[in-house]
Amino acid sequence: MTEIAAHRGGAHLWPENSRIAFENTARMAVEQVEFDVHPTRDGRLVVIHDPTLDRTTTGSGPVASHDWSELARLRLKDAANERILLLEEVIEIFRPTPIILRLEIKCDAQGKPYSDLPERVADVLVRGGVSARTVVTSFQLDTVATAMRAAQPRAGVWLLTPTVLRDIGGIDAALLLAARQSIPVLGIHHAALDGEMVARARDAGVGIGGWGCHTIETMTPMFVLGVDIFTTDRPDLALALRAGHHKAGEILEESRQ
Repeated sequence: MTEIAAHRGGAHLWPENSRIAFENTARMAVEQVEFDVHPTRDGRLVVIHDPTLDRTTTGSGPVASHDWSELARLRLKDAANERILLLEEVIEIFRPTPIILRLEIKCDAQGKPYSDLPERVADVLVRGGVSARTVVTSFQLDTVATAMRAAQPRAGVWLLTPTVLRDIGGIDAALLLAARQSIPVLGIHHAALDGEMVARARDAGVGIGGWGCHTIETMTPMFVLGVDIFTTDRPDLALALRAGHHKAGEILEESRQ
């Protein structure tokens, strides 16, 4: 069965990476919840997608240039007086559920990996007792490999954009690079995924998933291809589509009214 991950807690349903998004996702029949982690200046780990505060909060500037005490006073936009969450708080929201944590380790505002962030993430996961139910992802191959060594998570996923996949030489090159770092799963943008890629990954014993699947038109091929999992901002549509096309259409029509 193709599994479903609620991307940023269902970003087209609720404010992304917010408490209300995560609490609502915790009541859904998704297999995983995806979210993003950046460090604060004083070493805490916060759940926010962008390396800067401007788009999603009332603050501005790089996340990593603020202490947690400063970030805790900010409010998320369109989220009814909610604040940024710590990684530990997200862990506690999902602890009572069977949902797997899908944690993306992000880069800084210059697109560079943060120093020691994989190890710091691993420390929180280990102390929280959730390493075995966490999938660690990143667009940086070395970051995934480091996090896997440090935390021994359920799995590690190397995320690939169509451009990177092309530049490194295609699926066979990606599989070879992943094997060298003992990365068990590839995550490929839906626009680049095809049956041959899935077959080659299966032959290599590597898991394969899709990302960026936010519409019925982009989700449907994921089920047809039989990928292991895909991330989506509309987990409600994905669940309905997995259960039956007609129900997904009804939900989509209701959301437009």
